[in-house]
Amino acid sequence: MRTSRTFLLSLFLLPLLAMGQKEAVNQWLSMKGMEAASYSYYAVEASTGKVISHSPQKSLSTASVMKLLTTSMALDRLGPDYTFQTSLEYNGEKEPATGTLKGNLIIRGGFDPAFLSEYFKEHYAACFDQWTEALKQQGIQHIQGDLLLDLPPVDGESVPDGWCWDDLGNYYGAGLSPLSCMDNQFEIHFSSPAGAGQPTTVLQIQPNIPGLTLTNHVKSSLTKGDHTLVFNAPGNLSPTLEGTIPTAQTDFVIRASQPDPPRLVATLFLEHIRKAGLTLTGSIRRMKPDEQLSRSTVAKQVSPPLSEILVPLNKESLNLFAEHLLAEVARKETGVASLKAGIREMRAYVKEAGIDTTGFYPTDGSGLSRSNALTAKTLTEVLLHQYRGPNRELYFRSMPLAGVDGTLKNAFKGTPLEKNVTAKTGSMERVRSLAGKITNREGKVILFAILLNNFDLKGAEAGKILEKILMDFYQTKR
Repeated sequence: MRTSRTFLLSLFLLPLLAMGQKEAVNQWLSMKGMEAASYSYYAVEASTGKVISHSPQKSLSTASVMKLLTTSMALDRLGPDYTFQTSLEYNGEKEPATGTLKGNLIIRGGFDPAFLSEYFKEHYAACFDQWTEALKQQGIQHIQGDLLLDLPPVDGESVPDGWCWDDLGNYYGAGLSPLSCMDNQFEIHFSSPAGAGQPTTVLQIQPNIPGLTLTNHVKSSLTKGDHTLVFNAPGNLSPTLEGTIPTAQTDFVIRASQPDPPRLVATLFLEHIRKAGLTLTGSIRRMKPDEQLSRSTVAKQVSPPLSEILVPLNKESLNLFAEHLLAEVARKETGVASLKAGIREMRAYVKEAGIDTTGFYPTDGSGLSRSNALTAKTLTEVLLHQYRGPNRELYFRSMPLAGVDGTLKNAFKGTPLEKNVTAKTGSMERVRSLAGKITNREGKVILFAILLNNFDLKGAEAGKILEKILMDFYQTKR
């Protein structure tokens, strides 16, 4: 998910205040720019559940801290050892004498969000090699047929309700897919002229996506950084690029969401087997919903366990992984992947766990939708539920550690909070959030959630408010 650099920097190198923290918090909450804002914070002692600090509990937009609820449900409903499976199969008859298969190869998707992911390169590095070798061992060298995509159905849309049009084409707006590929992203490489306000040139895309046609309206600018947007919809091969990149760039890279991840998997695998000397006479196509084929399994690719998938999901805030887990819970319960059914399962899960549902309005699993709303109390009770459960270590280890990794890698350097705050950040326009655990100066573990919405402040100033509240949790004796 998008995370403002100014927000992260604001959490980092602020001096500790000599004045009382509660007074500091109140001053920041009443500062200019907060007149129309809303906030909600809540903190409890982990060992007892005793409330140590809270504000009025308002139902607010969450940004990426929503992932803490999704991953909690996934751990409890699926289990830490849960895996996904992608299969290579074939149908038809083999002719051993000629090494010919008179039939089709079939890639069966299994909703693995990490398939060929950059976060698990080593895990999947040998996948296509192993599949190719398995074909040879089956005596298959020449395929007189097609490469079929067997994609289990998705009930409803592949992107959640509430996702904005200007998010969908960008890397953080990649949606649910029965067969994902490389985090469902691709790179667009630009060059730009020395002067500002001039057209830019698209040099290449990686990996190559057959049939993709880009409409490039991106201009050069004296403003530093990536200020582009990719406008596209799932399945559409004609994205439009808007915005600016810096001047005088020879290879400036942005990331966008793939329009058709399953076809890219098939394209890459077909290229791989052809380089290995195998032939296929047909083409890539999707199986029809009513197309019934007897088939045999050639090879299987199993994902890392859920406990490992959660680590990049929370530390790097991967929307794609979160939405897949939301749909996978529904698929386990109903047999069909569905984002909307996943939300229904989430509502049931929270009630079953005895968590306060006042003001609980979930819309997606990642927090990218501004329609998500809950209170800091609800989120803190999710943390408490996991702290008391069998997956405590796995759950909290998946979150960024201040000063060490993830979206808090540079946080709180040189302060008592460095390596002492394990928390998930959240950031979008006029939304800042932080939730996790901290060990206070008395050595007690405190679970907390802080939500801030609709402020008229710069991101750095909003971040200071979150830090003052967090420092109050750390410093105040109870």
